[in-house]
Amino acid sequence: MPPPDEDVYRRTHERRYALLLDLVNELGPTRILVVGPSHESVLLREVAPVDTLGWGDHRFPRVDGERHLQHDLNAAEYPELRGYDAVVCAEVVEHLHVPAEAVVRALAAALAPGGRLVLQTPNATSLPKRLRMLIGRHPYEPLRDEPENPGHVREYTQRELRHAVEAAGLEVERVVTANYFDHGSPQNRLFRAADPVLPSTLREGITVIARRHR
Repeated sequence: MPPPDEDVYRRTHERRYALLLDLVNELGPTRILVVGPSHESVLLREVAPVDTLGWGDHRFPRVDGERHLQHDLNAAEYPELRGYDAVVCAEVVEHLHVPAEAVVRALAAALAPGGRLVLQTPNATSLPKRLRMLIGRHPYEPLRDEPENPGHVREYTQRELRHAVEAAGLEVERVVTANYFDHGSPQNRLFRAADPVLPSTLREGITVIARRHR
């Protein structure tokens, strides 16, 4: 049985996983590169074979026919990767101290012509964060003294993610915003119930799908 914090993490992200799986399945990829071995890399095997890039994680071993490239995602130079028709970078860029533009540019190079990048990250200006600021509470968690898991270093807005994607020469095809994080509190349930009437800039999660043309 997984430890309680793993159970909580999976419950928190369950709706996000479901959305991610649906979106990637719609793209019909034949091989996927997932940035960071994770629950996502296991789930996306339902769609296509999955290679991973980033720090290794013993909880998510690769299977036959897949490969993992060990790499510090904060490093300036990424391994030379080519030919993926889908690259998934979910809940990663907010943990890095390098600009999102640099990460997206490196990942765009791994895409085959016509391939898509799926970039998923929390919204820096969601309604709960704005409300916490109004009552004098810091909207972000403190940095951790763990180099491989520092917490959220920098969160992004929709506009910033669009800029990062377009600066890498990709075309934004779709932006999906949703309150898919389940924190288990009554306030969070109310916030998720209000999803249909909230402006996209106030929702808690952002998913950008962008296409490489050449």
